[in-house]
Amino acid sequence: MQTIAIQGTKGSFHHIAAQDWFGDEINLVECKTFREVFKKFKNNQADYSVVAIENSLYGSINEVYDLLLKYRFYIIGEISERINQCLIGINDVPLEDVLRVHSHPVALAQCQDFLDKYLTNAERIENNDTADSVRLVKEMGINTELAIASPLAAKLYNMHVIKANIENTKTNYTRFLILSKNNLNITGANKASLVVETDHKPGALYKLLGYFANDNNNLTKLQSRPIQGKVWHYQFYIDVEIRQDQLEKIIEIIISNNYKVTVLGFYKKFS
Repeated sequence: MQTIAIQGTKGSFHHIAAQDWFGDEINLVECKTFREVFKKFKNNQADYSVVAIENSLYGSINEVYDLLLKYRFYIIGEISERINQCLIGINDVPLEDVLRVHSHPVALAQCQDFLDKYLTNAERIENNDTADSVRLVKEMGINTELAIASPLAAKLYNMHVIKANIENTKTNYTRFLILSKNNLNITGANKASLVVETDHKPGALYKLLGYFANDNNNLTKLQSRPIQGKVWHYQFYIDVEIRQDQLEKIIEIIISNNYKVTVLGFYKKFS
């Protein structure tokens, strides 16, 4: 049975991503922060780790980008999860009677339209994890205290889904990365993640992107991050859909033109 480090607790969307990738029979190493995930993974407390990298509505998680470069674990896979937020309680309750709604601040923001319309008098209480909010509400045992979390969290804690799909938009997805300590040879790999440091001069990024365009590769992500110790200098995280032979060719070209490149992974993308 594989042991997987995640940010959050059982029933979280990280847990769902881990199950969808590795199967239901897994052991979880639950971590409060992304930094804790990387530290525990480094200390051999897990076989693999699963970390969110981007949400379709709220953008990139910059902390994870920085941790990827710091720890240099290998990306071996990517999976996207539809984020279905549910209003969860001990049992049904008239929404006008609800006193408080507990969840992660991002989840509360994702459900702001529903909360503004149907729970105008309820106080919104921030927690560090959606699923942990369900656990907390269950322990409180008060039917006017509700949580926002996944359907899996409701199932695991034997709680009632009062209303499903309460997020502002139904096109709410999060990309999760599967990390390994070993650089595995992934069958069917079709995507690469790189970090490239360019010269600090005009046209450097334009020239870099041209190498990918000339070979007709699809860049799906370009994210700039500051370089520690170099004020106003940046490095670029690049996700590209690419074949292995094309990847090897472009890396060779990049290096020969004095760019500094780090390959974070060549892996398979699953929807």
